Amino acid sequence: MHAAAQWQRSQHALVAPKRQCVTSAAARAPRCRSRVITAVTAYLPPAAPPAAADVAHAFKRLQNGSDVRGVALAVTPTDTITLTPASAFFIAAGFVDWLKSKGVADIKVAVGCDPRVSGPLLMPAVLAGLQSAGAAAVDVGLSTTPAMFYGIIAPGSSVNGSIMLTASHMPMHNNGLKFFTAEGGLGKPDIAAILETAAAKCEAAAVPLGDAILDAAYVLQQAVTTPATPSSWPLLSKYAEHLREMIVSGIKHPQSPDKPLTGLKIAVDAGNGSGGFLATQVLEPLGADVSGSQFLEPDGTFPNHIPNPENKAAMKAAVHAVNTSGADLGIVFDTDVDRSAIVGGDGSPINSNRFIALMAAIVLQEHPGSTIVTDSVTSNGLTTFIEQRGGKHFRFKRGYKNVISKGAELNKQGVDCELMMETSGHGAMRSNNYLDDGSHLALTAVVAFVRSRLASGGSAGLGELLADLQEPAEAAEYRIGIKDPDFKAVGGQVLQAFHDWVQSGVGNAGGSWSLEPVNHEGWRVNVDEGEGKRGWLLLRQSLHDPLLVLNVESDVQGGEHAHGQRHVGIWVARVDLGSWRCRPAAAL
Repeated sequence: MHAAAQWQRSQHALVAPKRQCVTSAAARAPRCRSRVITAVTAYLPPAAPPAAADVAHAFKRLQNGSDVRGVALAVTPTDTITLTPASAFFIAAGFVDWLKSKGVADIKVAVGCDPRVSGPLLMPAVLAGLQSAGAAAVDVGLSTTPAMFYGIIAPGSSVNGSIMLTASHMPMHNNGLKFFTAEGGLGKPDIAAILETAAAKCEAAAVPLGDAILDAAYVLQQAVTTPATPSSWPLLSKYAEHLREMIVSGIKHPQSPDKPLTGLKIAVDAGNGSGGFLATQVLEPLGADVSGSQFLEPDGTFPNHIPNPENKAAMKAAVHAVNTSGADLGIVFDTDVDRSAIVGGDGSPINSNRFIALMAAIVLQEHPGSTIVTDSVTSNGLTTFIEQRGGKHFRFKRGYKNVISKGAELNKQGVDCELMMETSGHGAMRSNNYLDDGSHLALTAVVAFVRSRLASGGSAGLGELLADLQEPAEAAEYRIGIKDPDFKAVGGQVLQAFHDWVQSGVGNAGGSWSLEPVNHEGWRVNVDEGEGKRGWLLLRQSLHDPLLVLNVESDVQGGEHAHGQRHVGIWVARVDLGSWRCRPAAAL
């Protein structure tokens, strides 16, 4: 039967069988009467094979930079499911084809997931998709994004690819896929190629994506007809062992080499994501008191707060845990543990610029003169902080892949670059294979904390490392929506007009504005606020959305309003919105 005909819905007759009667004359049983059941016919409207253009669009819209992301569950009447079992199946098969195109032989791919409630639906689809394309599949169950990469490079591992099912800090009804090889995470062109292959496979099979029956039915049929069975591997336990070894070797505790965290109280807030293992499988076995930890149980509904180090509620909850438990420090993770933040023993949040400063201070002690790569929205105070410690600050672009890739590029060019970090909490170290790993960053801070205490006789803390970090008096972010479908081109026009406006001196607030000499995205403007105080503003284009983003910091009270709303807001209101169809955000 042709594939298109095979997967069309048709009219099916569902007839219930008559009850069978058995009588016995000897027993003189009462006469059994047959109960006639009326035949029931279920009418299912035919579903024609989707058009090629529709299939291609359905897969293309799932790309989110260097990973895949979509809606996997409909939790409200307005939700449209875009990441279905069949799409996950074909994307996994596309990954295998991509690996083959890179010359990889004997393909074996590990698959893990965060605790999202759609994981049990998508995981079998991904495993079946891998096997349908000829790969061996390994089910590792609950995992973290860093662990999935470690599974490839771990000593003795036979895995040469991995997939993590996660949508990071996004709401519970979202899910996605991240892909890894021994070289690290895949880039945007790789994801585009995989999705193109997945669309072609889906079109050839004539599977109607999103169909309430046939989408999942296709995956089910493929799963039961595939002779191979995925193997299993407790990868997260293996990764926990790796992290314990990192702590032990990093501290080299003179009195307690096997329990170097004895006497230390650490409160972990995993936000009910995948990061709870760090408390129970890494810190506690090494002697730490983790009794102040919270939300360690994996729960894909995320009932307490969004697992996100940038989220104010998440950081507030972690600060509360540290303060109430009397912990020496706290650790906050996002859902899949590729991002993290710290809370000091005094309850001070250490995220964003402060976390980058902390990691820079630690790194520059062992790598003097090293270059620290960050995203574009870091503060002036961070640059001063890094330079005072003999380091160099390379302010690059938003997007953790951009930041990490730039660090790797600089190292190839002979520039010493140990740390690459974004204000979102994403970060990587050269010594950790350039892996975007929130657990590694957090534990690097723990190791530095213990070593500092040993050196000082028990009185030092992480706060001392940040004592001279200059922080802005005010900071804000504004978003300017672009209605035009060609938002990239329109955004570029607006950015050029902004550049010309600043350069002309018309909008530079009495000569106090000057363009940053080097800009890698958008235009950053330095603001002389008098008496040695400096503010700045950056107008840039969003990486994925039809937006321009304006970031503003000021060293004086009221400066943020003056720079961001009064000056730039006036300019935005005067640009030709009729031709650009550009809508200022309400804050402007």
